Amino acid sequence: MKIYSGIDGGGTQTRLVLVDETGQRVGFAQGGSCSFTDRGLNNAREGLARLWRKAWHDAGSEPRPADALFMGMGSILSPDDARINCTLALEIGMTQPGQVTADNDAWNAHAGGLTGRPGILLISGTGSACVGKNKRGETWRAGGWGHLLHEGGSAHAFGQAALIAATREMDGRSQPTALTEFVRVALGLRDLNEIYRKVHHDGVPRADLAALAPKIVALASAGDTVARQILSKGAKDLVEMVATVADRLSLASSELALTGGLITHAREYRRLFLDQLAMILPAIRLAESGLEPVFGAVLLAYKHSHGRTPSLSFIQNLRNTCNALSPLS
Repeated sequence: MKIYSGIDGGGTQTRLVLVDETGQRVGFAQGGSCSFTDRGLNNAREGLARLWRKAWHDAGSEPRPADALFMGMGSILSPDDARINCTLALEIGMTQPGQVTADNDAWNAHAGGLTGRPGILLISGTGSACVGKNKRGETWRAGGWGHLLHEGGSAHAFGQAALIAATREMDGRSQPTALTEFVRVALGLRDLNEIYRKVHHDGVPRADLAALAPKIVALASAGDTVARQILSKGAKDLVEMVATVADRLSLASSELALTGGLITHAREYRRLFLDQLAMILPAIRLAESGLEPVFGAVLLAYKHSHGRTPSLSFIQNLRNTCNALSPLS
């Protein structure tokens, strides 16, 4: 029986699934980041190999090459990035030459969220990005350039904004906010004046900054004005990305799929974003019954292997599997 594999690799987590030719899950594994740009080639290779072994162990079988593999990785922004990831997969023995493709993880999220249909996909998790595809097959992406080039509306952007808000209050440039004490405790500082050394010398990992987002949302919900401003600015950044993609591809009345831990779990933030979006693009409608990004990667692996999208029964089996594995997001 043929095996199709999909990988969804974000800034903090990587998920890998094995699916048979009917769309039924046979193996699944989840672990930390496998980005070679963040962790180096050797660590990325070891991380992917570990996930591959775990997925086949879950399947109750010895590892063997998949008949098709799609790797969706947040660190892929160029053809060379894609080539490096494909090479890692071949070195591990995950598949055979010609049977692996790789691209930015936004595209497998798009394939899953819209199950192959035209439309727009917005990611707001550790990072953020927006991609779209119209009926003519034309594509466009906004955002997704990484945290050093600003990930507006993302959990990392929230964490960074909280640190800035704390320093602004210390200066007297901003009104009092509960974020200041929260940041001090979260970073393990005896005094906020230690934040300079903590950030510039010791460093604060991207994932640690992103992990501050739930508390920022909670403080906003409790009425903290500065935290609410962070949410409002984030929602505006997300709307800007969606509006840009919609304009470029003439998708002002298309479906919009949402994915990423921040936009899917932070209800107030999601509502704020949708309210702002409705003022700019009132005809946009939310996509329903989509698949998790890792299963979108399976759809792309299948399409690469067969030159067409799978049957409705295959997609329905993926959906059933997706529900059975919840919560994945």
